[in-house]
Amino acid sequence: MLSIFCSSNIWAQYNIQHQPLVAFERAEDNLLEFSVTGLSRGDIQEANLFYRYDGDFSYQQQEIELQNGVFSTVFNVENENAGSVEYYLEINLLSGESLYYPANLPSENPVRVEIIEKREIELQTLEEVDFTILSPRPGKGVTTDDALIALALFYDSADLDEGEFRLLLDNTDVTELADTSTYYISYIPSGLRSGAHKLALHYVTDDETFLVTEWEFFVVGRNQASFKGFDKSKPVGQAELTARNQVLAGDINNAYTGRTRLSGTYGALRYSLNGYFTSQESNRLQPQNRYGIRLEINDWWKFEAGHVFPSMSRFTISGRRINGINTSLHLFNENINFQFIHGELGRSIDNLYGSLEIQQIESSAGVVVDTSYTLRYSNQGRGAFKRDITGGRVGFGNPEKFQLGFQALKVQDDTTSLYNIRDYYDLSNNPDFRSKLSSADDAKLQQNPGLLNIEGGSLRPRDNLLIGTDLRFGLHNNRIRFESEAVVSALNDDIYGGAFSVERADELGFDIDQKQADLLEQLSWLIIINENMNTIPIRFSDDENGESETGFFFPTSIIASNSELSFRYPTNNFRLQYRWIGPNFNSLANSTIRKDIAGFTLTDRFNLLSNRLYITLGYENLNDNVVGNRETTTNTDTYRTNASWYPVTKDLPRVSLGFRYRIRDNGVARFNPEVPVGFENAAVQNLRIAENGDTLTTTYPRTNNTINFNTSITQQISLLDMLHDLSLNFSTLKTTDEVFAFGDVKSSAVSLNVTSRFSNIPLRSQLGITFNNTETGSGQSSVNIFGIYAGGNYFLMDNQLSLNGRFAITSNKTSSRIVAIEDNGDTNSLNNYYFLGDEIANPSFATYALQAGAEYTLNEYHALIFDANLTNVSGQNRANDRIVQLRYVFRF
Repeated sequence: MLSIFCSSNIWAQYNIQHQPLVAFERAEDNLLEFSVTGLSRGDIQEANLFYRYDGDFSYQQQEIELQNGVFSTVFNVENENAGSVEYYLEINLLSGESLYYPANLPSENPVRVEIIEKREIELQTLEEVDFTILSPRPGKGVTTDDALIALALFYDSADLDEGEFRLLLDNTDVTELADTSTYYISYIPSGLRSGAHKLALHYVTDDETFLVTEWEFFVVGRNQASFKGFDKSKPVGQAELTARNQVLAGDINNAYTGRTRLSGTYGALRYSLNGYFTSQESNRLQPQNRYGIRLEINDWWKFEAGHVFPSMSRFTISGRRINGINTSLHLFNENINFQFIHGELGRSIDNLYGSLEIQQIESSAGVVVDTSYTLRYSNQGRGAFKRDITGGRVGFGNPEKFQLGFQALKVQDDTTSLYNIRDYYDLSNNPDFRSKLSSADDAKLQQNPGLLNIEGGSLRPRDNLLIGTDLRFGLHNNRIRFESEAVVSALNDDIYGGAFSVERADELGFDIDQKQADLLEQLSWLIIINENMNTIPIRFSDDENGESETGFFFPTSIIASNSELSFRYPTNNFRLQYRWIGPNFNSLANSTIRKDIAGFTLTDRFNLLSNRLYITLGYENLNDNVVGNRETTTNTDTYRTNASWYPVTKDLPRVSLGFRYRIRDNGVARFNPEVPVGFENAAVQNLRIAENGDTLTTTYPRTNNTINFNTSITQQISLLDMLHDLSLNFSTLKTTDEVFAFGDVKSSAVSLNVTSRFSNIPLRSQLGITFNNTETGSGQSSVNIFGIYAGGNYFLMDNQLSLNGRFAITSNKTSSRIVAIEDNGDTNSLNNYYFLGDEIANPSFATYALQAGAEYTLNEYHALIFDANLTNVSGQNRANDRIVQLRYVFRF
């Protein structure tokens, strides 16, 4: 009940609003935005977008940043054969709590969006209109102050259908901001950044859009305006300084940050540098300061250093941030490929030890019978080891034709990176703690070092080795592809003490000789093998004389594999995938891998009506207990279909409809005659009758089905001299548990977003409404979240000054009842069953957030940005949170 109350508190204060796209367009920038009511940058430790293609068993990840209350990132589809993307957002707060979107089991129920091909829309040229481009001349460079767009038109109106001319700058319609007449169009843009810009003039009728002309020009510095064309070797970048004053829960927390980005080309070399530095950097957290450099020469060499996000494979590392280097080399037309990774997966964080508590345990007669010794942490002072990572891959052959690759990754904690107390011997090295022990206590602990308890257990350093191979080849112009990957993982959960020695093995009952111990010591640079391995590759047996002997073997439970065959043609995309992941497979560089699962997935997608209509059919069969070490096996069947309508014209809506039906069953029947009639499905214990007639407890039965439906619709309409972009999303999920009375889950969510652009005034507005209702435990708890937000941007002084504001309200209502156990007044647990308590808790919260800001562009190089945010959370008995920040931006 307390957990539900706290979770509701978090949801109310920080409600995440997100409008999924109808489809991701391949080879295009797809913008994802998550709006979080009441959340400030000072609350956040880090935020990551986790994504996967076509329901993979692991997620890749990329960091996402908060700007003015909105997490936004550009997502590019990198998988050429994928038909869908699934993703969820995770925000880790400095308080140690985490927020998710979707909020209900995000890794199991992520947002799913179809992938469509890039739309190459070829407009018919309007031959009836002649024109003269007055400014800027195609391919020429101009300064921001001289950027005047002007065209003269020559045509006979009798030859044209009724319509209007529309001017587009960088694919944005700016007609309403331009001066237009029958035969002349002019527009003075402001604040154009350095670089290339694209202009187009369209003629739009009720039935069709025609192209009149399009051309490109460049914005350059004043001293470059005399050059013809654009000097592409000139670096471009941005530097930003921010000062922020914030009051959170009554505490003043000021912060200062600096950010810089620089990129450019020099011949065949492309380079970029970035840095982010904040006064909130703390040695109690993983690095908040970020920096990096990236160098590329054509397509054959890439080098990254600093805070980088390497990806090697789905089973090793996929976008996890490290502090180090990531470099790759592609030689001989990509027929020989190398990749090397080295750095820190996490830095060390010192333990903050508090008090050593000594408590005497007395008998009922008041006699001291024992003494306990507990060492506690202070201020959540549990630390972390420095975690090193080194890996590499080599591939022979071009991946589009035939390639064989080999990869390896080693992740190991540095045991010397922090002072870590495990027992009395470590404690005795600290005179502050030892001075608190009496001579009797000191002698007792010296004889029994294990009597010392560490709060939550002491830190244990880990060691992980992954070795794998992959195969890829393509046929029929790469339309038929086969890809396969297999990786072996060895994990040691505690490498203190090093590898097995003869003496240590003998203490634990292992029989190894000195030769085997020497071999383990020699292998320790790869992986330390001792009794703390998740799977020990040593088998015990008796020889023909009845004497015990040991031998090494290869455990299949540490293997993960994936094989995929795909057929990709213009009108059809078929995919068959088989995956097998053992229960003891682990990668310390990718914690999202689903383990102990095997099965196949079939998907078939049809592209109809010139890639305007997509129909997807899918079936998946999965089983756990892949090595047969558990009593039962759960089978999961999933049926999926999706239809997406993506017309070229904006007069028609874009629609996506998805449906999923999943069945899970472990084949165990529900049986317990000990509980009262009608309470069988609420029983604590499940029973079965053995062949000899004995009543035995058995594995808990699992039989449930899930129905999931989601739809997305977007439409652009013109109404009341305004252009409106409407987006509607609806999703529902229902899980019905056939064997447990409190296993049902129901959830539904609706969101509507309307973005409007006014014709007569330079104003853009946004209105959004969200509603989410979740019920778990067959009525045990329900959470209702309603949110509404409105905002706008107003442009003044020829767009030199922009004002923005946003107001959001979130209401959260929760109802919860505790689940208790009825023991019937006896000690036989077989008679126990669950029931809902009579007491109902109904906490409710509301969050109000007001944001306002302004951006003033001094010239093409300099800008000042002001932001203010006020947040109130009702029912919290806390002061309002407020944030004020000023940013200076220098673009060059």
